[in-house]
Amino acid sequence: MTTEPHHAVVPDPAPRPHAVPPDLTIVVPCFDEAHRLGPTLDRIRAWIGGRDEAVDVLVVDDGSTDATAAVARRALAGADHRVLTHPRNRGKGAALRTGMTAATGALVLFTDADLSTPIEAAGRFLAAHRAGHAVVIGSRKTAGARVTRRQHPVRETMGKVYSSLSRGLICPGVTDFTCGFKSFTREAAHAIFGRLREDGWAYDTELLYVARRLGYDVLEIPVPWANDPSTRVSLLRDAFGSAAGLARIRWRALRGVYGAGSP
Repeated sequence: MTTEPHHAVVPDPAPRPHAVPPDLTIVVPCFDEAHRLGPTLDRIRAWIGGRDEAVDVLVVDDGSTDATAAVARRALAGADHRVLTHPRNRGKGAALRTGMTAATGALVLFTDADLSTPIEAAGRFLAAHRAGHAVVIGSRKTAGARVTRRQHPVRETMGKVYSSLSRGLICPGVTDFTCGFKSFTREAAHAIFGRLREDGWAYDTELLYVARRLGYDVLEIPVPWANDPSTRVSLLRDAFGSAAGLARIRWRALRGVYGAGSP
């Protein structure tokens, strides 16, 4: 697998850099999300409006074939937000690498474009960072989590198998690898995501492995979550892809590709 160079990312044509870095950057990776991105960004901006922190939004359009980038720029107009674009679709892991390493906030949070975990849950994550935690991840499996719309039983079973393999082979003790709601200090985000290699669905396990390898603590927080039945995940394709990704991560770990720490 190869990692594309940074010049393959197209920035917003009129970026407005912050004179002072924001307290929080919210990263939203997207692929063909024009149909729902507008309401998602409206909700995020409404949440920002009720906060005392300075918050910016960074949308990464991962080579969409629809009007995702245009919708994002329209929804984020009039504020210091950014849209970055991949010329072609590379995968969610690649989109997050782009966004998380470009983020300038003292804290960086990423969320799915469908807001399966509502943005309002971020308040508890920020409090955890203020208490000294560097990496905070959402969990649908710990006490206090609330799942209001479950996945199809087959998909749920496959997720459990993936998590079991991830715990057994790579990252013991984590209850939920794949919840798309995670936050980091800027230092941790740049250090972790700058070392990642997975473009596809195994990025969640890779980032948690690298976080621990670099010595960052990982705190799991229970979150509310509702499955989006319109997801484009392909069960067979992504099951094989994720399993192959775990094998690659373990191989890189044994070879010391990720840097400091021990496999």
